[in-house]
Amino acid sequence: MTLKQYKDYFKKEFKWTDSISIGKIDNNQEKAICFYNSQRGQSYIGTLGGKANRSTDIKSITILLRYTKNQDSAEQMARKVYEFFEERTFFINSKRIFTMMTYLEPISLGTDDKNVYEYSIELDFYEER
Repeated sequence: MTLKQYKDYFKKEFKWTDSISIGKIDNNQEKAICFYNSQRGQSYIGTLGGKANRSTDIKSITILLRYTKNQDSAEQMARKVYEFFEERTFFINSKRIFTMMTYLEPISLGTDDKNVYEYSIELDFYEER
């Protein structure tokens, strides 16, 4: 699966109407969300008998949320996005996806140079093969 497929799924199912992107967030928007390939990385986990015998692939993603100059509304939206994905199972192109959150809650990144609050949500998608 690609970042775009995950972004499109989120936009449709969450009904996100503000700025949404992959790879680079629009810093000019006070309400924006962006999907990135995670920099955390995953260690390689081999499968006995090779890749053909593996039942899932893992895609690690970071979601960056920029949301207003109000800390409370930013935190509430970050929690809504987090809860949307938390323990979710869904389908993209007839492939089942299982979601595992990396942290217990969204990570507050404070404000940017325009005083807009930012949050990071780290998750792994287990893609059925």
